[in-house]
Amino acid sequence: MATSTMTSQPVPDPLSAPNSNNTSLNLPHSNSMPTSTSTSTPPNKTLSVLEEVEAAQDRLRSRLAGALTSPPPNIPHDALPSVPLIDIGPSFDGTLESRKKVASQIRDACLTTGFFQISNHGVTPGAMASVLKQAERFFHDLAEPKRQALHIKHSTLFRGYEPHDSTYVNPDDQNNSNDNNNNNSNSSSDNSSSSSNTYDTAEQQQQQQETKEGFNWGYEEALDPTGGDGRYVELDGSKPDPARGHGNVWPAEEDLPGFKAAIAEYYGQVLQLARHLFRLFALSLGLEERYFDELMTHPGGIARLLYYAGQPVIEDEKTDRGMNDATTTTNTTTVTAKKEEQEHTTKLGLGAHTDYECFTLLLSSANPGLEILFPPSPGTAGNPIWRPCPVRPGTLTVNVADFLMRWTNGLYKSTIHRVVSKPGAGERYSVPFFFSINYDGEVAPLPEWCVGESHFRPLKAGEYVLERLRATQILEDQEKEEQNRTK
Repeated sequence: MATSTMTSQPVPDPLSAPNSNNTSLNLPHSNSMPTSTSTSTPPNKTLSVLEEVEAAQDRLRSRLAGALTSPPPNIPHDALPSVPLIDIGPSFDGTLESRKKVASQIRDACLTTGFFQISNHGVTPGAMASVLKQAERFFHDLAEPKRQALHIKHSTLFRGYEPHDSTYVNPDDQNNSNDNNNNNSNSSSDNSSSSSNTYDTAEQQQQQQETKEGFNWGYEEALDPTGGDGRYVELDGSKPDPARGHGNVWPAEEDLPGFKAAIAEYYGQVLQLARHLFRLFALSLGLEERYFDELMTHPGGIARLLYYAGQPVIEDEKTDRGMNDATTTTNTTTVTAKKEEQEHTTKLGLGAHTDYECFTLLLSSANPGLEILFPPSPGTAGNPIWRPCPVRPGTLTVNVADFLMRWTNGLYKSTIHRVVSKPGAGERYSVPFFFSINYDGEVAPLPEWCVGESHFRPLKAGEYVLERLRATQILEDQEKEEQNRTK
């Protein structure tokens, strides 16, 4: 998977560009941009998507090996990286100046971590609460045979119900999970010998099976408040055809009354928000704010309901032995041991990955779980560090995805993230919305004065996502074959 370690190109000041105009954002000069943490060279535009994915998978493994799971001692909490909160309410007030100010904040986030959260975004609390309720209903109220009838194996586009062991976002997770199952191994016991530090090795990171369950659907003109333009095509350029497993599938109304209506209400609102955000992204790059509009008339918009089962609380062993309060006084050794035990009993909900499309809008329930792999910094002794994404009620989390990273020539960062379920955290629901431009849209490089000379091979958005899916499957097959040869 692509990571956030790609070296960006020097970018000229858009205000000095001959084609800039008065609707562009007043951007900083290129010498104010953050220094890349990668030592890799920019990709060659002749590379295939498979070759891009292979190189990116190597970088992902490199970042995961040695990543911190806990902060170093004596580091103040406010010195640790986190996700900024951006109030985008002013961007709806009708003034270009307000939109530019919000776009400037978005730019700052995209240049560094690629993650930010937004408030006052216009998606109603009722729509957000209702779609999370539908997730709960789908995974708890819909009978198992009804869910299996919607299994993604019946769909050419991975639409419908996705059991926890059907797919893996990181090919390494599937292969290592299969090895562990064959060896009857347990990740907690396997790692106990190395629990004296707070670093992950690549093996420790990739020894668990994903626990998430999902329900997937994509764009339909009936879900688009604009009504669409009648030209929507799927990833492969074909028209949707649910009759042959080439489109969305839904539970029957009698099985989950009101389910699709609630989904449609939320999807329509978040789709319109995504279009609004893409105009802010345009401004953030110094482009005219409607630069991308012609590519958003029938956009790709995959969405998912995700469920992560809760994990039981770890019993305090000293309490179990009946020791009284006087003998169970908290000390550093006890706290450290308890923390290490929690780390090693944490379940992998969704493996370390980056997203494929332009950007993601994520709605989550109150329980934490999303973690972001922030790049190395002096405060982390030069190591990447996993940090939890803040839980801020009423907000949506936005992250740059790989296609936008490619399009901006590595300037905007697509950052590695994962979902974990820690002991006592309770079950978690989330609704990610992966926004893409029209799948059949011809994607030209952005102006050089904006992002520099492109080092990526031009691709249609649908072609890119489809090739990424195929490339990931090829890598999985190759790694399985290699493992079988070495056994």
